[in-house]
Amino acid sequence: MERADQQGAREGDGRRRLVDLGAALLLAQAAATSIERLMAARRDKLGFDDAYMFLRYAHNIRHGLGFSWNPNGVHTYGPTSLLWSFCVLLLSYLPTDPWTQLLLGSWVCSLAAVIAMAWAVRANARSEWLRRPLPTLALIAAPLFASTLFQGDQFNGMETMLATALCAVFFGLCLLWRAGRVAPVVVGGAGFLLFLARPESGLATMLLPALVGRMPGNLSGLEEPDGRARPSLREFLEIYGVFCAGVLVELALCRLYFGTPVPLSVHMKGGAAYRGYGDVWYPSLMLIAFLSALQLFVAALVLLTRRRDLRLVLCGVIPAALVFAYLGTVTQIMGFDSRYYVPYAPLLVVPAVLVLDGWLAFPQPWNEAWPGHALRNRGAVTAVLLILFFLFHSQAVQRGFRLLEHGHHLEYDPAQLSVAATTPLPSYDWQPMMRAVTDDLIAPLPRGTTVASSEVGYLGERASGINIIDLAGLNDNDIALHGFGMNRLLERKPDLIWMPNTSYTYQRGVMFSDPAFLAQYDVYADAGNFGIAIRKDSPYCGAIERQFRIFWARVYPRYDPAAYLVRSVSWSGVPHSVRNR
Repeated sequence: MERADQQGAREGDGRRRLVDLGAALLLAQAAATSIERLMAARRDKLGFDDAYMFLRYAHNIRHGLGFSWNPNGVHTYGPTSLLWSFCVLLLSYLPTDPWTQLLLGSWVCSLAAVIAMAWAVRANARSEWLRRPLPTLALIAAPLFASTLFQGDQFNGMETMLATALCAVFFGLCLLWRAGRVAPVVVGGAGFLLFLARPESGLATMLLPALVGRMPGNLSGLEEPDGRARPSLREFLEIYGVFCAGVLVELALCRLYFGTPVPLSVHMKGGAAYRGYGDVWYPSLMLIAFLSALQLFVAALVLLTRRRDLRLVLCGVIPAALVFAYLGTVTQIMGFDSRYYVPYAPLLVVPAVLVLDGWLAFPQPWNEAWPGHALRNRGAVTAVLLILFFLFHSQAVQRGFRLLEHGHHLEYDPAQLSVAATTPLPSYDWQPMMRAVTDDLIAPLPRGTTVASSEVGYLGERASGINIIDLAGLNDNDIALHGFGMNRLLERKPDLIWMPNTSYTYQRGVMFSDPAFLAQYDVYADAGNFGIAIRKDSPYCGAIERQFRIFWARVYPRYDPAAYLVRSVSWSGVPHSVRNR
């Protein structure tokens, strides 16, 4: 008998080593691919314009201007994520180029996010297999690192991956607290950090501890050997007390420091701030793309969840659904790669892997786990989901979703610009034009010059000594808090205006058609894709015109700038319905 036990132990050790070896190979491949993509991404300037805004704030803080957008030192609550702002401040000290600083930050946080999800599983697992680091990491890292959506968020320079890591930590701590292994104040503190990374996470933070702690019965894999009772009211008060106190203090301090308790984006993305905005961002499409990236984990939840696992799964799914419902009401501008949804991936990934852990720790005959036709039905649902996720990549299917979600939207007729030229200027891709306008025209201008533009990320970082009026209002107290008005803009006397993106149909019409605008500015139609206006009586007029000639010669060498000088403008001001594409 003893010899048989020894033989069984050796076989078990061999299986464990084999599993660890396979997991290590998967992780090595995923790590090598991720590093290769990082090296490829840093060869060119980061194209995610909004990420550069964090660096502008970081540079101003380092120069003693406080948390301000412009060199005038006026405090500006532009970034949605305060926590990422301070992370970028630390990244700005790295001795490398700005886009590499941002890429490294989001990439390192993506690694931290995968490690945090693996930790949340290991810390709450009951099986021998998923208490081991290598298999758990491989189960999570391999599917995520293979996803193009996750890869996009790895290298966007935004707070997405930081929030994902903190969400995983918060979820893992909630489960450990339910098992009596973590103090409630730690859970509340982690929830507050997650709030600082993504404010809408407060919805999940308020709901998750209540679900984990008060849902009747035992959560799969969480019951301690001594049968821990449900947490006391005092523990709940400690969690919510720490979290709510942190949020209230943060709101009060922001109100005192910035003049507004919430980011400027909250003011701009509600109401009619973006009236006539021409691009439509589709929350349903981005949610489906997000679920498609997690399709293996979603399939595991549908196929493998047993009755004993249901409460655990609901603890993740319900908070996620609440946040996703809220995101469906937000104008998700720059929501590429479902970046608003990705931070809440741990709410699906961790339960899915813990459900698998339950099968490894508590095996059960299939006819007991899936009585009757349950296995057939679940298998059919899983197959349908996987097929739908595959079909979702079809442009025709996506177009159908766009028509179902928002069949039409309102845009305003474009202003008609009268110029001498008979052929329009060529339009170039966004990134080359962004760099040309910034590097050749605006960045070399003297300190003290004031530029107005709706595209201010890369421009703001490169032209750090120039005052920039953000026409989109996300980094401008006056526009965000009081609304856009042409009279107010002209009173601020911007020396150069890079006209708003063509998506801002109403704002462009109002600006072009204002009589005082043409009287005070030389306007070049379609220059820089959107139009460029130079103030006639600017004290920096000579420097601006010199850089404008350099910019024009490089971008439009075969065109005469005088032929594109706007002579008159007509604008109907009439909105019309546009069918979504």
